[in-house]
Amino acid sequence: MQFGIFSVGDVTPDPTTSRTPSEGERIKAMVAIALKAEEVGLDVFATGEHHNPPFVPSSPTTLLGYIAARTQKLVLSTATTLITTNDPVKIAEDYAMLQHLADGRVDLMMGR
Repeated sequence: MQFGIFSVGDVTPDPTTSRTPSEGERIKAMVAIALKAEEVGLDVFATGEHHNPPFVPSSPTTLLGYIAARTQKLVLSTATTLITTNDPVKIAEDYAMLQHLADGRVDLMMGR
């Protein structure tokens, strides 16, 4: 059994302050969450793929590649790769490269 964190990368107001973070702040927060997940011993960090507001992870391979470079054991998952909006060859190429960079720690999940 694995335990982890899944983020849809939503850019929504903070319920305590009503402040909405910028997209850059949200992306950096997702990285910080992934790093903390590994630090506390969780197994997986996953992010969805979205191409519309209020979500930021339109390029999960870039985000997960950055996280892979800063972690050692964390399994990295897409939680959902949108096969209807991507070229299947490009998906295969991008995730094959990510799998090499992450030393086999990528768990690719696809959906429509």
